[in-house]
Amino acid sequence: MQGIGIGESDFKMLRRNDNYFIDKSLFIKDIIDNKSKVALITRPRRFGKTLNMSMLQYYFDCKCKDSKELFEGLKIMEQEEKYTSKLGYYPVIYITLKDVQDTDYEKMLLSLKTAILDMYQEHMYLLDSEKIYSFEKEKIKEILFAREDEVALKNAIKDLSKYLNRYYEKPVILLVDEYDVPLQNAYVKGYYEKAVEFFKTFYGTTFKDNKYLEKTVLTGVSRVAKESIFSRSK
Repeated sequence: MQGIGIGESDFKMLRRNDNYFIDKSLFIKDIIDNKSKVALITRPRRFGKTLNMSMLQYYFDCKCKDSKELFEGLKIMEQEEKYTSKLGYYPVIYITLKDVQDTDYEKMLLSLKTAILDMYQEHMYLLDSEKIYSFEKEKIKEILFAREDEVALKNAIKDLSKYLNRYYEKPVILLVDEYDVPLQNAYVKGYYEKAVEFFKTFYGTTFKDNKYLEKTVLTGVSRVAKESIFSRSK
């Protein structure tokens, strides 16, 4: 018997529990058709952004072995081979920044380290691969033990995309949920200037000229300001 998955933002759990689901799977087609390397999706809170990102993750991620059954009966599986061939095709990096908010800059960095750690834990198998160099494995371990410095933190996503690209020999899909939460909180708490300088480099390093990425999708509430935070600081 179908039920309403109140508060459920995990696409797999929603489908497995046979909860009601409004078929938004053609969003996947829109992302594939989007010619931009970086797609920013801005919607109000409680608009289903995280569920849509979860759906993208399960569709694209080559680690998800049961993806086909999750999408059975949805409109995306009625599309041409150009779209259905992307099911389980790419390595995927998923990170949410919804909890990267704190009372001061230093505590915010600690929260970001936790988010990065969670992201890296999904790919701990890289430590057993001969395709990853010894010094790179040491860098991964530094992150897994939350011992990385601020420079390593700024490069963490780009480094992981490089490792996955080499491991799978495919470009990487990057999904960043709630990208603007850290800066919104920094503005309220009074450390916006330090935070925006950090995230200019963090996002600039991650997105700009990152040859390992196929596409990046970000969700948030805020549109990018004229002085883009996705550009490196000069």
